[in-house]
Amino acid sequence: MIATGLSLALAVAISAAPGADEHLLAGARAFRDGHFDAALVEFRVAERLGASDAGAYAAASLVQLGRPEEAVEAFASSPPGDDDLLDWYRALACYEARLYTSASRLAAKLQLSGPKAAAAVEKLRADLARVLAPEPQQASIDWYFARCDDLRQRGRGALAAAYCREAADLGERRTDRYGVARASAVLTRLDPGARHEVKP
Repeated sequence: MIATGLSLALAVAISAAPGADEHLLAGARAFRDGHFDAALVEFRVAERLGASDAGAYAAASLVQLGRPEEAVEAFASSPPGDDDLLDWYRALACYEARLYTSASRLAAKLQLSGPKAAAAVEKLRADLARVLAPEPQQASIDWYFARCDDLRQRGRGALAAAYCREAADLGERRTDRYGVARASAVLTRLDPGARHEVKP
């Protein structure tokens, strides 16, 4: 099972943060046993105690709890690509939050071993390919802008940016590039220091 793999990976990669180890191990045990509420609490405590990877483990717990948007926010503090198992949960969070292009990029790079894990990854890739096959409708892109604006007004900048990036990615899939320039402008307001290039 993929959840068991996460707890095993975590047990091997215990943090050097003082006091955090016991909470990481308790979180891993709770996660393995399917007690995702308890795992979330333990990982959050470990994060407050300075465990660098605890935020990503908390995000995986949020995915299991059916709270994908919170998981996307929690994953925002750690870059993808360091751990395939965590990237699996990151891809699931994006998929469940309707951030399909982000999920697709993550799923394309996943290399999970084991027949069940590999089958789950292939199913996710197939589901994403089906969702992303048709040209995105303008109304769909407008929905992402509305979601971005709502989240921005509620002070959830990282999540707002994720929805705005999705609008841009979907716009790039249209021949008229609907919304791409608008998304770049919104992203610049959300994160003025970052470069948000609009492709010609």
